[in-house]
Amino acid sequence: MLGVHFMMEKGWHIYWVNPGDSGQPPSFNWHLPSGFTAGDVQWPKPERMQSSPTLADYGYHDDVLLAVRIQAPEFLNINGGDLQFSVDAKWLICREVCIPDKAQLKLSLPPGTDNANSATAKLFADTEKTLPAPWPRTWKAKLESQTSNFVLTIDAGKPINKAFFFPLNPDQIDNPSPQLLRVQPRGAAIALRKSELLTKPLARLSGVLVLGDGSAYRLDASSIAAKAVK
Repeated sequence: MLGVHFMMEKGWHIYWVNPGDSGQPPSFNWHLPSGFTAGDVQWPKPERMQSSPTLADYGYHDDVLLAVRIQAPEFLNINGGDLQFSVDAKWLICREVCIPDKAQLKLSLPPGTDNANSATAKLFADTEKTLPAPWPRTWKAKLESQTSNFVLTIDAGKPINKAFFFPLNPDQIDNPSPQLLRVQPRGAAIALRKSELLTKPLARLSGVLVLGDGSAYRLDASSIAAKAVK
């Protein structure tokens, strides 16, 4: 695992993979030794930041580690000296104003099977706890499309008293609108107002569901047709 650690002054923030109504997420261009490959960014659960009644963003305050898994080749010449890793990082950091920034970061590591850095081991371990977990196998999620809202229904086998949904893709839900949760005996139903920028029916809704206890899960719900009632 390699990562880029952002440490921000009070009041400043950077953005999640879906930044919400403004901003843009950090981007990384990795330069790796021959045969090495980098996986996708592992995004910790985000925070919701609402600067006005009409704008809401998703991102991080204080500090956050954005990590990737590095895959080594099957065979490696351990007599070739240290391995050189670097990344071109770009990000937008905001408070009342937004400032684009960039840096080229470099890391030199000796080849071997035990390259864990004890100085940052706790940082990686703490970050892993904030990564959304896979959707529990016994839980179910479905999405119903209504005129102005989506209704996201969660069956967890127990009542859910508090939850917030972070959409993975932009322009699907109206970010600043309240998410109205109705507790059910086996979970909850969450009303999500549709985005005015949504131009076609939505077959699936993907994102992160954060519960009241802070646990987070990767969610992918299929859309069902709304039922006609008298």
